[in-house]
Amino acid sequence: MKQAVALLLLLLLAGRPAPAQSVLAPAAPTLVAAEFFAAPELVLPRLYEAAISHSAEVAQLEASREIASQDLKLTRQKPLNMLALSSSYNYGTLPYFAASDGTAQVYQFNPFSQGARAQYSAGLSVVAPLDVLFGRRTTVHRQELVLSRAQAERQQKESEIRQVVIVRYQELALARTALQHYQDALQSASVSRKIADRRFKDGEIQVDEQMAAMDFYGKALLAQEEAKSKYRTAQLLLEELIGMPITMLMLRK
Repeated sequence: MKQAVALLLLLLLAGRPAPAQSVLAPAAPTLVAAEFFAAPELVLPRLYEAAISHSAEVAQLEASREIASQDLKLTRQKPLNMLALSSSYNYGTLPYFAASDGTAQVYQFNPFSQGARAQYSAGLSVVAPLDVLFGRRTTVHRQELVLSRAQAERQQKESEIRQVVIVRYQELALARTALQHYQDALQSASVSRKIADRRFKDGEIQVDEQMAAMDFYGKALLAQEEAKSKYRTAQLLLEELIGMPITMLMLRK
């Protein structure tokens, strides 16, 4: 009878659904994958590109460079401002000049006796101040220097950003190494504490030895939390610099 009741209980437990916690998806990892640190020669160029694209200062310098480029085009086209084309069209009667004695011209105008006709005129004029004319080459060269300076400022800013990216990447790698070290130390301290608790219960050690093991475990736990905080801070600073999560950067082709 007892065997039958036990068998019935086992069948009921086997058919019982699992708790809700077992079907939940695991939490997303907060640490960066190891592949991110395995190949810095592949990761750093992506970080450079993302950081430069995200930089507002680089965008401003690029706008200044584009303005300087447009100003150079306008400076080269400035001689066209010295040219002027003119044209006119008239239709009607015109005064007639004649000489009564063959030597002097007399102005005669009779709108009723002269026929109407069309008159066309066209012309080209050049107004070139001497300072503009002789200083054109210097003006163009000056504008070329302005463009070169704008390009150099942008390149310098990109170089500064790359240097910051390198520093942030190395800080994150160092923080990861330190975190792994303190995680291992915490694991060792946890094992030591459990052994000390067991030996204390068995009467093999004194209370001061057990307290020392607990104190060592507490310090290891605190050190791990500090290392985790530093790692997370380094990761956030790098992500702020590139403008996106590192995991998203690694998914980009």
